[in-house]
Amino acid sequence: MFLGEYEHTIDAKGRMAVPARFRAQIDKGAVVSKGMGTCLSIYTAEHWERRSNELVAGLSSDDLRDFERRIYPSASEIDLDAQGRMVIPAKLRAYANLGSEVTIAGVRDHIEIWNRATWQEYQERLDAEGSNIPF
Repeated sequence: MFLGEYEHTIDAKGRMAVPARFRAQIDKGAVVSKGMGTCLSIYTAEHWERRSNELVAGLSSDDLRDFERRIYPSASEIDLDAQGRMVIPAKLRAYANLGSEVTIAGVRDHIEIWNRATWQEYQERLDAEGSNIPF
């Protein structure tokens, strides 16, 4: 399970250090893709395949075609370097409006990467709405 919120940076080459707590879970392979909203999602390779199969099974042919054309071309396999960094492709950085300051959030079964200011605004909106969180 991925838990926690971490503030990191992306360097000029598009490299970002993955939080140490997450590295062991994605060292056997992972996929980064467009997420819901203006963020990126990272799934372990195993979970990416399982989740993909679940989503495909529940979509009509038109919705499936649109989903496949949105998600798969943007997806990229992740390899961590010796320092625990991953390279985020330029197109994905542009999609999520990622500059140098990002927030990495553990969201149960996946990791999300957000522009730090966008993440903070999103969290403030959730707090203001006072959602009915059962915890």
